[in-house]
Amino acid sequence: MNSGKVTTDEERQRELFDELHEIVDRPIRLMVACGTQNRAILRYGIREKLPRYLDLVAGPGCSVCVMPAGHIDAFIKVALQPDVITAACDDLIRVPGSTESLESIMEKGAHVEIISAPMDALEIAVNEPDKIVVYPAVGFEATAPSVAETILEAARIGLDNFCVIPSIRLLPPTIDLLMHDPELNIQGLLCSDHINTISDTEAYTVLAKKHNLSCFIAGFEAVDILEGLVSLVKQIRNGESVFDDTSAFIYSSEEKKNARKMVAEVFFAVDTHWRGLGSIEQSGFVIRDELSLYDAVKRFNIRFSQGHEQCLCQCNAIISGRGLPPDCPAFGMACTPHNPIGPCMISDEGICSSYFKYNVDSRPNG
Repeated sequence: MNSGKVTTDEERQRELFDELHEIVDRPIRLMVACGTQNRAILRYGIREKLPRYLDLVAGPGCSVCVMPAGHIDAFIKVALQPDVITAACDDLIRVPGSTESLESIMEKGAHVEIISAPMDALEIAVNEPDKIVVYPAVGFEATAPSVAETILEAARIGLDNFCVIPSIRLLPPTIDLLMHDPELNIQGLLCSDHINTISDTEAYTVLAKKHNLSCFIAGFEAVDILEGLVSLVKQIRNGESVFDDTSAFIYSSEEKKNARKMVAEVFFAVDTHWRGLGSIEQSGFVIRDELSLYDAVKRFNIRFSQGHEQCLCQCNAIISGRGLPPDCPAFGMACTPHNPIGPCMISDEGICSSYFKYNVDSRPNG
């Protein structure tokens, strides 16, 4: 049974590749904003088999990669405070600020715990009542519901030794900004169905119409991605600017309603700084004043700065679709997974890490 399914998938992939080679008869440039999808494209060897004229660029879809060094500096400053436990996800631990990382300050006595979900941080706070547990909430809008749920649960049980540094960023305003750059010449946007968890798919419909973009939401398997690319190319050939949602991941309207309700109860959007992109209007979440007990920014009087980033690293260009990892002189030389310089190599979702792991050569397409 399993071998039959694999064969069927392989046949479907061949059909889709053949179709792409038939219908791509002009230069077409697509942005794959999601880091997980970029990783899947490289893992499945899709890039090397694409038509010559089909160009895929990465977007700002790695939440750790778009974090300015100054924000990491703020996480580190709080982590060094007495009686603080910082509970953070693994990717974030290794990302350098101006001079240090959360990983490096652990050797200096900072108490840093690696967790996989916000509720893990809450559990630590329950078990460590004499410590203040700080959770740096890094992610895109799809992560907001779980963070909001955790804050609301802390409020419900009256826990006062737990707080969050909100560093959640919103992709639609950022993609909107990038699409204003005529030199990028992006004609289509491949979106991941992460956005279906809460997302305002209407925002992507607006983006499609505003920038004459073809958009498609897809999963993370090879067939899902290839079907998305075929749909995008067909839309572009037909002069369509639509948001095509045929995702296999289905979230009930009740789930979306509850998720949006929690997010609205906890957060509101403000102008936020992105690595390499500057301040972008209404592109990040902060915690509402009525829940300020759980806001580490207020509790520790945090001031975010841009910070100092490694001059050799070209992650800024890569996350904005203006380059690919082989374009960076440090890639594979000074910058490797064993000695990473920038966040795009440090994070598993970073495209430099994916390029290196899957041994992609310097050509945009095969």
